[in-house]
Amino acid sequence: MSRPISITDDQIVAAAREVFSRHGAAATTREIARAAGVSEGTLFNRFASKEALLQAAVRPPDQPAWVVSMEAMIGQGEMRANLASLARAMVDFVRERMPLLTLLWSLKVPYPLAEPGQQSPPARDQQRLAAYFEAELRAGRLRSCDPRAVAQLLFGAVLGFTVGHRERVEPIDDAAVDAFVAGLVDTLWAAIGPAPSPPA
Repeated sequence: MSRPISITDDQIVAAAREVFSRHGAAATTREIARAAGVSEGTLFNRFASKEALLQAAVRPPDQPAWVVSMEAMIGQGEMRANLASLARAMVDFVRERMPLLTLLWSLKVPYPLAEPGQQSPPARDQQRLAAYFEAELRAGRLRSCDPRAVAQLLFGAVLGFTVGHRERVEPIDDAAVDAFVAGLVDTLWAAIGPAPSPPA
């Protein structure tokens, strides 16, 4: 008797993400099951519907790569360069997920909110961003500022840039990202960068 195939929910979601990204609204649960190497019955034992699979595929990971790299930067390296690296990583993260988000919105599927009593992923990650700026402020690497406000500005700017391009059906090439990041960092640094030392 053959042993049943063991597959995690995360593996199914990864397969769904790939199929949705490739086929958009035309993606079928049969194609997702085939990509995951399971039957449609197994699929529906784990996820109630195609919409539930899409919601799971859109939900960001508990520790996005940009959050991991950001937390490793605290107190390390040159602060302005770190800010540029962080902004670029955030843009790349949103760009990667934008096709699935657009599909979610086009099908009028609700965004996967947090369970009652838990933070939504965007609110959670914005709070982590604020904690990063607060840690750098305590380390004396920023001038006096409101870390939460700075986090909101950075978070909102990245979303506005990425979603704005998508709504205008404009491709976001690397040159456009580089120009956006440079301008954003210049603007933020003028407000939060350490004040220059007075002349001797």
